[in-house]
Amino acid sequence: MKLGRKTTFTIRPKPPFHFGGTFHKPSHFPNTLKLNEWEPGKYWQMLRMGKQLFGLKIENRDTTSKPQLKITVYGSKPLTTEARKEIRKEIIWRFALNKDLREFTRLAQKDKRFYPVFKKWLGMRSQSPNTLYELLNIAIMLQNATVRRSQQMLDALLGAFGTRATFDSHELWAIWLPQEIANVPEQTLRDLKIGYRAKFVKRLSQDFANGTIDEMKLRTFDKDSAKRELIKLYGVGPETARILLFEAYHHDDVFDHIAPWQQKIYSRLFYGKSMVPVEKIRNDIIKRYGKYSMLAVHYIWEDIFWRRKHEKIEWLEKEIRL
Repeated sequence: MKLGRKTTFTIRPKPPFHFGGTFHKPSHFPNTLKLNEWEPGKYWQMLRMGKQLFGLKIENRDTTSKPQLKITVYGSKPLTTEARKEIRKEIIWRFALNKDLREFTRLAQKDKRFYPVFKKWLGMRSQSPNTLYELLNIAIMLQNATVRRSQQMLDALLGAFGTRATFDSHELWAIWLPQEIANVPEQTLRDLKIGYRAKFVKRLSQDFANGTIDEMKLRTFDKDSAKRELIKLYGVGPETARILLFEAYHHDDVFDHIAPWQQKIYSRLFYGKSMVPVEKIRNDIIKRYGKYSMLAVHYIWEDIFWRRKHEKIEWLEKEIRL
């Protein structure tokens, strides 16, 4: 698929805003078949709106205190005014561009130990470039697997069912629609070497194809109500729900579940020890950061992965096994 017709407009995020910290998350595993690309000041991805696919280029045009983004949308035909409004609205939601971070910034200034980290990434947001269905498929591939294994499984699914598109001299992939996989035999999915996850992917696709869950309605729910709805989905447990609530729905206080591999990294980051009890980590973080507990951890978490881009951190390499 080639996307050659383009439309441009601007978005002004609520300051403070950090472009790199928001649009590039080094902790996310890197696919061979890329869903997005980033370089300093520029970001590209495929954007699915309903059944339509668009290429998206976002460029940084101003400063942390006076942010402005140039948005270029690439399509197969001219963009209508209504479609442009919907895409603009979706970008703002997915990257939390209207989030007010002033209170969090004041809280961060009181943290003597980690304030240098918070200051470095001032204005960074949580983000979900993907739809809820797409993010759930990624989360399923992450369950009970090393990063490398997750990468292999998602690449296999993308190669079989995804859509490849080119725009602005970039070649990127989009995750399939639920309708495109709902009736695929489970064995066909297992043949892609994704194991028991085949059952989850198929059931999830059927639920979304049948309209069992309303992604947009969930955006209006409070945290607890949204969590109850997400847990109803086949294959969604506490950790997947936490990821969704933070990344897709921007609830900053969902530090209520810690996976074993995360426990090891948190122990190193916050205590300088190889292992600290989950209860202590959770209680200490919530006491220190309150309603911004997950956002604060996100800053510190992403900082160590940004450092990993430029230096080898032995203990981290052992934990992520990329």
